[in-house]
Amino acid sequence: MADPFLSIQHVKKSYGPNTVVQDFTLEAAPGEFVSFLGPSGCGKTTVLRMVAGFEEPTSGSIIVGGRDVTRLKPNQRNVGMVFQAYALFPNLTVAQNVAFGLKVAGMPKADADKRVAEMLNIIRLPIDQFGDRYPYQLSGGQQQRVALARALAPSPKLLLLDEPLSALDAKVRVSLREEIRSIQQKLGITTIFVTHDQEEALSISDRIAVMYGGKAEQVGTPFEIYNRPTTKFVANFVGTLNVLEGTVTDPSTGAVQVGPSSVLLKGKLNGSKAGDTLSLALRPEAISLGRQPGRDATLGGEISEVSFLGSVIRVRVGVGKDRVSLDTFNSPASPPPTVGDKAEISFSPEDVLVLH
Repeated sequence: MADPFLSIQHVKKSYGPNTVVQDFTLEAAPGEFVSFLGPSGCGKTTVLRMVAGFEEPTSGSIIVGGRDVTRLKPNQRNVGMVFQAYALFPNLTVAQNVAFGLKVAGMPKADADKRVAEMLNIIRLPIDQFGDRYPYQLSGGQQQRVALARALAPSPKLLLLDEPLSALDAKVRVSLREEIRSIQQKLGITTIFVTHDQEEALSISDRIAVMYGGKAEQVGTPFEIYNRPTTKFVANFVGTLNVLEGTVTDPSTGAVQVGPSSVLLKGKLNGSKAGDTLSLALRPEAISLGRQPGRDATLGGEISEVSFLGSVIRVRVGVGKDRVSLDTFNSPASPPPTVGDKAEISFSPEDVLVLH
């Protein structure tokens, strides 16, 4: 990447004998939206707090806009941060909350008032309707919008979002994440977004850093993370994944025994020998019930579960000792399969991810 705006190089964070972040490296381009995705305790918020200046790295460096900020205090970094818990001042109005950073920076009142009105318009809480309200008079989604406006008001070089949507209900989360992305693109500000919600990360990110055990397991576009995971953890953590255990029977033809059936995965075995056990991963959308054109690999099994979900029917098929999930469209003209029925599933060998 040429001239990254944010460069996190070999950052480590230890608390005594416990290492929370180990050798984390990431670069973000100007205006890029990067999500840190991972389970609780994987180190994603710790990395964010080190970028913000609330934690100091044990080793490594953090460069923002060509400036080394590794040892600078938070107020010296020109970074805006939105917290999970809103962190609005309860005794200040909406307008006063948004103006807080501007007042601390010494901006003249007339300029600050203009900036506050501009930010409240951007987050769709007009100052004439919401400016005099207090946080307790707002919904959770409105409070988080105000927190976003407050972080953006001083025109920071970098925006950091620490699980800002986790306390909101599902519909508000979807709406607000779309607004955050729209505002970020409009302002062109480089943004780091921390979340444990894979749908959030996949839907709004330019790139995703999937974290586990204090390090980045994989960094890539949403397409790459979902379709081309490079580790077993990423494959299992992002999206729904079917994993079938298979045994290599003939490396020359790519034959792998899965339950009672055999499939040909030539070009996928990467030097495996006869008798080797492999994990074969498939996304549900890559599997069809019955034979389908272009899906030449087939496995036999038995229907073990059928769930009606409205427009789709989720079917689980037992293949040997494994279970495979797939979705079929609900059609009034075609009754759903029945538990206990024999079934055949089909897929393309190209869609199989071999996890050694």
